[in-house]
Order: sequence, then C-alpha cells, then structure tokens
Amino acid sequence: MVNPLIDEIFYLLLEQATWKVHTLASALSELGKIEQLDNDPQKDLFKRNFLVMNGLYQLQAQLAPEQQLQIASLHIELVSKQTGNALESHDPLRDYYLDWQNFDTTSDEIDALLTDFWQRFSSFSPNKGIHSLPQQQLLELQQAWQLPTDFSEKQLQKRWRQLALKHHPDRQGCAIEFKKIQLEYEQLKASCS
Repeated sequence: MVNPLIDEIFYLLLEQATWKVHTLASALSELGKIEQLDNDPQKDLFKRNFLVMNGLYQLQAQLAPEQQLQIASLHIELVSKQTGNALESHDPLRDYYLDWQNFDTTSDEIDALLTDFWQRFSSFSPNKGIHSLPQQQLLELQQAWQLPTDFSEKQLQKRWRQLALKHHPDRQGCAIEFKKIQLEYEQLKASCS
C-alpha cells in the first residue's frame, strides 16, 4: 500500500533537507496532512509515528539510487548518493515500519514496546568510563553549578536542565560550552551515585 504522506514528506524535505521524526510529524500535522487516528492518545501517537516512518522508508526506496534518504529518529536527511552509504540489506526497523500489519497495534503491544525501550534505555550507561571526582574538584564543580554540598539527584537534574536550555546550540548557545556542561553533568551524576 502506498502511503499518502510520501509526497508531503518529500515536499518538506525539499524545503529543508534535515529533520527529526517528531518535527516532521508536527509539520505534517500543522499542514493538516495527519489528523487524529485513534481516540486513545497513546495509540494515536503510535499510529502517527508509524505513518511518518512508513512514508520515510517508502520514500527512501523510491529515491534510490539517485538520492539517499538517511533515517534515524533524531536525524532524517536527504543526501546525494555520493555522500551517503548504500542502504543496509537488512534493517529491522525498516522491515517493521514497512509491514502494514504493525499499524493496528494494540495498546498492550504498544505498552510492551515502550517497556522494552525503557528497559534497554535504562541498561545503557552513559556514565561508563566516567568516574566520580576527587573531593576538591567535586566541591569546585558544585560551586560552579550552584549546587548545595549534599545535592540530590533531583536537584542535579533540575540544574542540568536549566544549564542545558541556556547553552544548547539549537537555542543559540555555544556547542563547546554545552559539551563541557554535559561532561560535568555526567561527572556530578557519577559522584552523586
């Protein structure tokens, strides 16, 4: 079945070559190309995402070999064939989204998918290789971050979000400063644990 969003996605990619799945879905919604698909908000979100991903993968196949469409949830980009790599012959995500039987997924299946995702996400340790700081460096970093001496993880997370919003490159911040505070956050988190 041909996805009705393919042309709309292609037009958006012509206007702006790089997207994220959620920003692409929002743009399609604003254009009135995706309406409510289910009364259950979780299923509605799943179905919207499914349609966008299905459309992207169908478009990817249609554009090859002249153009390549790179697809990842946080980075969708239309590139010339010379700069991109060939499509992988086996891509489980592509296989999943091109199977229309997955569109009518039950709430229980969606819950299971989300549970599996969060379990895999929580088992991923971004702190691997990051050790807690020596006491003096920890105190200096706490002062720089304006954290109390016995800060909690919740206080650290709140301060991290404030600094991340201030320094994020997408919000006119400095990429170098953002990477620095990202590392400091991981160090503080390791010291907090």
